[in-house]
Amino acid sequence: MAIVTCKAFTYAKYASGGDGSAISYTGGTMLDDYLAKAEITVDRTDEKEYADGHLIDSEKIPTAAHMVMELVNNNDNIKEDVLGMKEVSSELLLTEADPPFVGAGCLFANRYKGTVTWEGYWIYKIQFAHQGVSGETRRDRTTWQHDTINGDGVAVKLASDGDVCFLAHKSGMTESAAVAWLKGHAGISG
Repeated sequence: MAIVTCKAFTYAKYASGGDGSAISYTGGTMLDDYLAKAEITVDRTDEKEYADGHLIDSEKIPTAAHMVMELVNNNDNIKEDVLGMKEVSSELLLTEADPPFVGAGCLFANRYKGTVTWEGYWIYKIQFAHQGVSGETRRDRTTWQHDTINGDGVAVKLASDGDVCFLAHKSGMTESAAVAWLKGHAGISG
């Protein structure tokens, strides 16, 4: 199976929950034609137990989720809602305040033997940071360059008797079902 594209950077402002109760969000937003590249990774422990010179047990528990989004258009709404920049006198200021927590996700298309299915990822509680801006002068050909935002997801507990988790993943969907799944996580109706 090969991932052939990604799309639909989606986020919602974290409001409450994740401490044994359902998470609630506000301002869910799905952006079309914004995502150039997406990467989602999970850190894990890598603890090993040895006895008599050989491995007898190991532990690989998730400890954090990370998301890197390369955006074609890092508009002011993203800068305010996701990165926590503040508008003052028609300018956006990056202050020393922590960026807000949001829920965020995206979709990937997979192709295997000519059949395309979609999978979605949603990180329940993540804090992004702007990585700066770089550019090159125009040359003989255009080099497309994009803003990149990096986020670190924190553990949440969705029910009082539930497991601690970082992200949700669903695969094997049609494109329309995947969009609906992602919108559902962000609290976007329609």
